[in-house]
Amino acid sequence: MRVINLSIILVLFFCSSCSKTEYEKKRDLENKIIGQTWRQLEKEKNLVPAGEGKSITLGNEFIGLYFQYFNPLTIDEARELVIYAAETLLHNLNSNEKLNELIAHPYPMNWIEIKIFTYNPDCSDIEPPGISIVKFRRNNLEYVTDENKKFKIIHKETYEEALEKLKNN
Repeated sequence: MRVINLSIILVLFFCSSCSKTEYEKKRDLENKIIGQTWRQLEKEKNLVPAGEGKSITLGNEFIGLYFQYFNPLTIDEARELVIYAAETLLHNLNSNEKLNELIAHPYPMNWIEIKIFTYNPDCSDIEPPGISIVKFRRNNLEYVTDENKKFKIIHKETYEEALEKLKNN
C-alpha cells in the first residue's frame, strides 16, 4: 500500500511540474525576446549587452535592457540610439503572437527601460562633460556625465520631445 501511495505521489508531482503556469510561459517568452533583441541591437547598432531587469510590481512594471557602447556620443546621437533601442524592444515584445495570447493588452512604451553606458573605443571612461550614461525610463530620457564618480544629469527630455527632435533632424 505504501508503494502505491508513494508511486501516486511521484506521478502527480512529475505531472504537475511538467505544465507551466501562464506567468512562467510569459516570462520565458519575454526572456527569449530579450535575447533576440540583444543580438539584433548588437548587430545593427554595436550595442554590447550588459544586463537586463524586470519588475512586475503593480504600478512599477518595466522590462529593461542595459548596454555598453564603445564610442563617445553627442546628445543627438545618444537620443537616436536610445530611442531606437527602446522602440525595437517594444516592437519585438508586441509583435510576438505567442506572447500576445498571454497578455491582456500590448506592452506600453512607459514599461520599457534602456540604459546605455558609454566608453571610449579603448574602454576608458568618457571624460566630462561627455555623456557617460543614456537612460530611457518611464518615457523620459536623461543624459548623464560622470564627474569624479558623481553622476550629473546634463540634459533631460520627454519621449515626445525626443521624437520631435528626431523628426526635425
